[in-house]
Amino acid sequence: MEQQPRLPLWFLVVNWALIAAAFCLGLLLGGRRLAELPEPQRSALELVHREILRSHVDAHDAAGLLDQAIAGMVNTLDPYSRYVPPSEVKRYEEANSGHYEGIGAQFGTHDDAVVLWYPLADSPAEAAGLLPGDLLLAVDDRTLDGPRSRAEVTELVRGPADTTVRLRVRRDGGERVIPVRRGDVQKACVKWAHRIDAEAGLGYVHLSDFHPAAARQLLAALAELQRGGPLRGLILDLRFDGGGSLDECIAIARAFLPGGRIVTQRRRDQTVETHDAGIGTCAHPELPLVLLVNEHSASASEVLAGALQDHGRAAIIGTRTHGKACVNTVYTWKGLDLRLKLTTGRYLTPNGRDIERHHRQPPNGNGNGAAGADDGGIVPDVDVPVRPEQKALIASRLDADEPPAAFRERFVAVATRYGVTVPVPPSADGDPQLTQALTTLRERIAGATTPK
Repeated sequence: MEQQPRLPLWFLVVNWALIAAAFCLGLLLGGRRLAELPEPQRSALELVHREILRSHVDAHDAAGLLDQAIAGMVNTLDPYSRYVPPSEVKRYEEANSGHYEGIGAQFGTHDDAVVLWYPLADSPAEAAGLLPGDLLLAVDDRTLDGPRSRAEVTELVRGPADTTVRLRVRRDGGERVIPVRRGDVQKACVKWAHRIDAEAGLGYVHLSDFHPAAARQLLAALAELQRGGPLRGLILDLRFDGGGSLDECIAIARAFLPGGRIVTQRRRDQTVETHDAGIGTCAHPELPLVLLVNEHSASASEVLAGALQDHGRAAIIGTRTHGKACVNTVYTWKGLDLRLKLTTGRYLTPNGRDIERHHRQPPNGNGNGAAGADDGGIVPDVDVPVRPEQKALIASRLDADEPPAAFRERFVAVATRYGVTVPVPPSADGDPQLTQALTTLRERIAGATTPK
């Protein structure tokens, strides 16, 4: 059976997507009323949207269709711009800020049992008195009877800050109900911090993100390392760190650079914004420093690496970085629960290097090409490739969470009981990049102390 369509299907689909996208972005960026949109796009938007809802073989959500149109338009601008609809805002904010509302605890699932591995440091779970090894039996009035994934348990205990969740747990053979007042929980940006060579006074820190607390956490970790004796050198591991807040990156750079340019930003209108060191106190102006990077080190990781490399302040070890030199601005509007992440500029290293790899302006000027696979990124001072199996091992080590010192002994006992591997600090064993970083750091220390 055939029915003559009013308009060709391709015309409806293509025009709807383009017109709806233009309409919605116009509303987002300019706060314009529908009447200000040009014709025939304004009328076509209404007609096509209405016809899809009325005639398409599948039922559609009206708002969802427009969300798809906006996302399709924004996501094609460049690799980094993104529209975040209301349904995804909560997850997006957590991923980009490292903050969430909940109790702050690590759970493990073992057969049908849900076991608290440990509360996070300074978390509501710690304040409430939860301990490693507590068996979670119920959340409020919901009994946990049957297999549960860690993700399911996490969602059950999370909730708005300043609300209370009642956890029924079994401890030492008895049951008790522990009320936990939920709060704002900050995920750790510093995943690992230890003395990798205690005798030589060499420190190691893995920074996984540039969330809003990154600079504070890094400086606190260095202060803690110094309590064990003089810190004579530092390896800062930025592998698999995809970046984050530029403000945190600049604050970290200022902790190691006593002066000079950190980064320059350029907008489309050629507006230039610069950020310099020498503002405030440089906490570690002469600490010998090595940075570890790989192809997953991007954005703020590259800003920091580029600044320290250009000033000769640190040696860069590993593989060429991702190559993201775009500045992104996140737009919000009062009364609208959505986000628009838009590329609004480009940055240059102190020596004027443009390290963008994936979104360079091609010769024809259409803005949709790349300059080439060998362009862009921060090129390490010492290139150390790794085999796939070595890369997987490194990623696994870095992704693990270090148990808080206050609960480590209890957690080790819990891990032994349930056959869980206890995370250990990253080491040079099986990691040629970290091995080279140690060698280079010792050479820099020796060079700094050799009489001239």
